[in-house]
Amino acid sequence: MENVLLKEQAGIRSTSHPSAHTRKRADDIFFTTMSVIMLAIVFMGFASSYFLRGAAFSHLPSLLVHLHGAVFSSWIILFVVQSSLVSAGNVRLHRKLGMVGAVIAGLMVVLGVLTPFGTLRRGVQLPSIFTPTSFLIGNVFGIVIFGAFVAVAVWKRKNRIVHKRLMLIANAMLLPPALSRMAFPVMAHPRMTFPLMVHYPFLIGAIPLGMIVALFLFDLATHKRPLAVTVIGGFLFWASDPVSDFIIKTQLSQHIALWAQHHP
Repeated sequence: MENVLLKEQAGIRSTSHPSAHTRKRADDIFFTTMSVIMLAIVFMGFASSYFLRGAAFSHLPSLLVHLHGAVFSSWIILFVVQSSLVSAGNVRLHRKLGMVGAVIAGLMVVLGVLTPFGTLRRGVQLPSIFTPTSFLIGNVFGIVIFGAFVAVAVWKRKNRIVHKRLMLIANAMLLPPALSRMAFPVMAHPRMTFPLMVHYPFLIGAIPLGMIVALFLFDLATHKRPLAVTVIGGFLFWASDPVSDFIIKTQLSQHIALWAQHHP
C-alpha cells in the first residue's frame, strides 16, 4: 500500500511539472530552430557581398577580408551543426567539435578587431548609417562582447542550461552587421535589399533583441520562471548598445578612427 501511495505521489509530481524528457525535447527544438534562423539571417545579409560572389573564392579586397569571411561563416555553420548534434543525442562529437569552435571563436575576435581597421584604411564607402567612428568602435566592441559571452559559455560547458543560453546570446551579437546589409547593401552588383528592412531599419536592433525576449519566454514556458543566465545575459546584451554609443562619442574613439583612416 505504501508503494502504491509513493507511485501516485510521483505521478502527481510528474504531471504538475514538465518531465526531464519533455523539457529536453523542447530545448532541442528551440535552440536548433534559433540557430537555423541565425544562419539564414547571416546568409541573406552577406549574400550579395560574399556568398553569391563565390564566398572564399570571390575577389575580395584583401587576405584579411577573406579570412574574416571564411572564419565567421565557419562559426555560424558550426553553431547549427552543434545544436543539431545535441538534438540528435551525439554529445561526444559535440564536445569534440566544441574545442574546434573555441579556436574559431578566438580567431573571430582577432579578425573582428583587425578587419574594421583595414576597411577604414582602404577608404571604403560605408553605409549611410555609419560614421567611421561608429563603424569601427561598434564592430570592435560587438565582437569583444561576443568573445566574452563565448568564453563564459566554454567555461560553463558542463552546465547545459547556462552553456546553451550564453551561446545563443553570443550569436545574437553577430546579427546586426548582417541585418544592416539587408537595408544598406555595401555592394552595387549584385544588389540585394529587403524592403521590410529598408522601410523599418529599427529592426536591425529589434530582431536580435527579439531573440533574447523569445529565450526569456521560452524559459518561462519550460522552467516556469526566468533563469538568471537569461536575465543577466539579456541585460548585458541590451546594455551593450548604449555603452557602445557612449564609447563612440568619446574623443579617444574619434582619434582612433582618424588614426585607422590615415595609418599606412
